Amino acid sequence: MFGPNTYFTDNVVINGSHRDQAFYKLFGEVKELFIKKFDLDDYDVIFIPGSATVGVEAVMFSMNYNITVIGNDGSFKKRWTSMLENYPKPAGCPDVDLCCRLESSVSAPFYKEGCVLDAVSAFPYYSTPKNTRIFCTCLNKQLGSYTGLAVVCVKKDQWKYCVDSDKISYLNLRIFKDWGDKNQTPYTTPTYIYEHFHKVLKNFDLDQFRERINKVSDLLCRTIPEEFFVGEKRCPVLTLKKEAFPDKSFPEKCDLYGYWTNRPYYQIYTYTSPYEDYEEFCRQYKCLF
Repeated sequence: MFGPNTYFTDNVVINGSHRDQAFYKLFGEVKELFIKKFDLDDYDVIFIPGSATVGVEAVMFSMNYNITVIGNDGSFKKRWTSMLENYPKPAGCPDVDLCCRLESSVSAPFYKEGCVLDAVSAFPYYSTPKNTRIFCTCLNKQLGSYTGLAVVCVKKDQWKYCVDSDKISYLNLRIFKDWGDKNQTPYTTPTYIYEHFHKVLKNFDLDQFRERINKVSDLLCRTIPEEFFVGEKRCPVLTLKKEAFPDKSFPEKCDLYGYWTNRPYYQIYTYTSPYEDYEEFCRQYKCLF
């Protein structure tokens, strides 16, 4: 309940393939709409089949940066620090910081300009810092579409640091850019995801989206005592100490995100469900006391 992936219902109808002219047109429209919707004229938008983690790893593989992971301590900072050990770079590469715009494991936002950005749990609620070199996100969280596509946005002046397209790997951003410039993908991609995402983008209103997250956050903060919150209290993900629930069966009954783990926290993502579901959760929570 209230997990990181947006809940929605959709009927999938597949009438073509990723090598059809209709898909090339769709691909181009999705890319242009994404750029326009989020004011990304200075960026090339790359879609990579897979999770957002694949997008971050593609940056590590592709870019000749000497990367240092900075920002708030948490699960994702540890993940990226460990992953970087697989991608040593030659001497002379520019020093570049990588950070989580939102370390979702502890609901802690971080802001620094000029970085590579893990914006997976942050975009688009949080603004993208000025001069961000590259940021990575996905469709299935705040953007409210299917799982299965990472989005990597590369500032156009950063391609000089990317490996050549003859370095064959499906983590190579250059290959995706070369194919993307023709509105194609280098290998089979789930076309129905682009179709659904196109519909989502057309109807997406950033101001309304941010207002809704704030409204849900405020509702939960009025219901659960302040001392049980960890990190930000107006946030796409609220982190709660387990002590917030005197009835230990309540989180399991609600299937609250994280109840099955040994971590000290539960979490509630504030954008994934209808507002009425959060209201009902709060009503039930008040009945515990």
